[in-house]
Amino acid sequence: MNKIASIIIAAVFAIIVLGGLAALIGGGLLGAIAFIIGIPVAFPMSTSIVILFFAVVIVRTMIEKRRELREMRAFLRDGDDN
Repeated sequence: MNKIASIIIAAVFAIIVLGGLAALIGGGLLGAIAFIIGIPVAFPMSTSIVILFFAVVIVRTMIEKRRELREMRAFLRDGDDN
């Protein structure tokens, strides 16, 4: 009888712990989503500046990669002539 009771108690405890863990993770995700949505609403000008900064960085990186690719193709083309 003690064995059955201990199994039942362990199962109930496991369910409680797993439920608390699920609530913690769910609450954390909900908080993160609310934060991501709330920051642009709270600070629209700062958010615009940050987005503009990252857009410039991404565009410059893409231009640089294309330039390197063009140079590499030109180098390989010139190397084939020799």
